[in-house]
Parts: sequence; structure tokens; C-alpha cells
Amino acid sequence: MRSKIIAVNAGIVIVITILSYVLLQTSLKEVVANPSQRKKEVAQALRAASAQLALDALRLERWLERSANSESTRNVLALGTPEARSEAATAEANRLRDAAVSEPMFAKMAPSLVLFVDAQGVAVGRNGSALMRGEQVTRDYPALAESIKLGTTGSAIWINKQRQEQMLASYAPLRSESGALVGAIVIGTPLSDERLTRTSDLTSGQTLMFALVSEGKLSIMADSAATPEEQAAATDPSVVAAARQAVSSGAVAAADNALQDRLYGAAAVDGYGKTDAVLIAALPSSLVGSVSGLLWPVLAIGGLGLVLVVAGGVLLGNYISGPISELEDGLLAIINGQSDLRFQLEHPELGGLVFRINSLLNAMMGVAEDTTDDQGRPSQGPSAQGFQDPG
Repeated sequence: MRSKIIAVNAGIVIVITILSYVLLQTSLKEVVANPSQRKKEVAQALRAASAQLALDALRLERWLERSANSESTRNVLALGTPEARSEAATAEANRLRDAAVSEPMFAKMAPSLVLFVDAQGVAVGRNGSALMRGEQVTRDYPALAESIKLGTTGSAIWINKQRQEQMLASYAPLRSESGALVGAIVIGTPLSDERLTRTSDLTSGQTLMFALVSEGKLSIMADSAATPEEQAAATDPSVVAAARQAVSSGAVAAADNALQDRLYGAAAVDGYGKTDAVLIAALPSSLVGSVSGLLWPVLAIGGLGLVLVVAGGVLLGNYISGPISELEDGLLAIINGQSDLRFQLEHPELGGLVFRINSLLNAMMGVAEDTTDDQGRPSQGPSAQGFQDPG
């Protein structure tokens, strides 16, 4: 009986556990690993990051425009000799850099370059050193020449291996007191892992990579704590195809399939003119590492249920099987000749049955039934015949 009780209840627990696990697994897969929803989140992360970089560029342009109107800045290119202009440019560039570093809105993106160029795009002076003086900067960065020509602010991505430059540059025109265009002032912030990490922290918090598309390949220039596996996956042909599509269309493009449990997407960088640069985002294809791992408490509860079923079955079996075994042994003894044996068994469920068995044995053996209680007192009142005279 004990084994049957355990088997039936254990079967019920197992069926309920398996059914709960399967139903929850099916439902949760649609929530934590919905490919279309995760691709939307990739697109949102890319749009937010691109918008943040564009906002940074716009803030720098406006700040430069205000700075270019100050008297000390305008006077740099008004001095009489090239040497005087260069020294004044370096001193003013140092002042402007210190001012930019103290601006809260430029936190974690302190400029590494503040440069003055004349109307022909030739460097006059920069912060921190006498380097770059006399260099034709617009030869390497034609967008700056266009900005000087039009007298407008602008931003561009400056990456030049020969010049060992990798930065996001913004510039504003410089005008004399009479309003004539005399040059421009350039400020460059490093395009580094720290910059991408800042952008990620301010937007989605997801892994971002800044890359250049050239000749069908991706060159990753900076990333926000991307793992080596994520960097390697970002050069997969499907991600490269998405990056090329993003550059050509100006829209967000996603890789077709997940790579190493990551979904990848690419978006063109806004706010820095026409460029082959893209932002790449990598998001986990699922909100959790494993749905099965998420559901292990269901199996644990099922296992606990089985333990409780076994313990309960043993206790219940002993509660029922013990008295029945005692009755069986007693009846066998009576059959074997021990006719005076009577059962002294107190049990909430089997007590009535024991009493009837004892009564049946007394009747069969012709033994008057003992009607006294434990203390020898009659348990039944005398009948009317007990008060009549004999005869």
C-alpha cells in the first residue's frame, strides 16, 4: 500500500511539474528571446547613440561659435607677424581648452586639440605645443575648407594614420572686427573607448563600436567595453553587409542572424557630414542566458514535491499498514488455535472495525462479551429482566 500511495502521488507531482515547465518555457521564449523585438531594441540603441554624438557635435559648434566672438580669440589672427600669430594662437588655444574642460556638458570628452587655422586652411597654432604650425590642414580634411569658404560651423570625423589622429572635430569660423572671414577655430575630442563608453552610458547601456567601412571591410576604431568575441563577430560578412547598407541608405540596418548569441546592427553616424563611419551595436539575443536556467526553480519545486510525497507516503503507509498487519497476524493466530486472542488496538479510523471483529470472535467462540470498562464497571445499564424474581 505504501508504494502505491507514493507512486500515485509522485505521478501527479511529476505530471504537474513537467506541464508547468513546458508551458512556462513556451511563454517565456516569446518574451525574453523575441527576435523582432530584440532587433527593434538594437535599432533604438543605435539611433540613441547616433543622436547623442550629433548632440555633442552641435554643442561644441555652438560653444565654439560663442568663443570665436570673444575679443581675445578674434585678435589672434589680427597680429602683424606669423610668429606673433602662432604664439597668440597657442596661448588662446590653451585657454579655450581649459575652459572646455571646466564645462560640465563636456564631461568625459575633454578636447585633445584646439587649433587655429587661417583663411587658406593653414594651421597657425594649437594647444600644448608648437606642432602643426604651417601645415595645410584642409588638404587632409576638405570639409574644413568648405566650412571656411561658407563661413559656417561644422563637424567631421578626423582619422588619419599618418598624422596619428583619431578624433571628432568641430569648427567655427573666425571673423575680424570688421566681419571679414579670417580663418577658423577647431576643437577635437578623442574618438576613444572612453568616448564610446560615455555615449553608451548616456543612452542604452549596450555595447557600441565605432567603425569605418572601406573596401568591403570594417575597421573598428573604438568600442565601449566590447569583448574580443564581439569585436570578431562585428567583422562577420553579415554585419559588414549591414554596415554598408547603413552607409548607403542612412538608415539603421540589422544583421540577418544572431552571432554567438548576439544581435548586431549598424547605423550611419549623424552630425559629422558625409562619412563612411558607422556605429555598431551588439545586444544579447535573449534577455537571459538560458530560459531553462531561468526555470530551474520549477524543477527544484517538483523535486521537493517528490521528496514530500515519499515522506508523506511512508508516514501514511505506516499509519494504515501497521494496524492492518497487526490484525492479519492476530487472525492468523486465532486460526491456528489461539481462540482466546482478542485485539487491543486503538486507532481513529480502524477502532470500530477492531471492536466488531472482537464481537464477532466472541459470538463465534460462545464467549460472553465483556461489557465492563477499564475500571471493571459495567458499561451497559441493567435490563428490566434483571429486576424480576426468578421463577
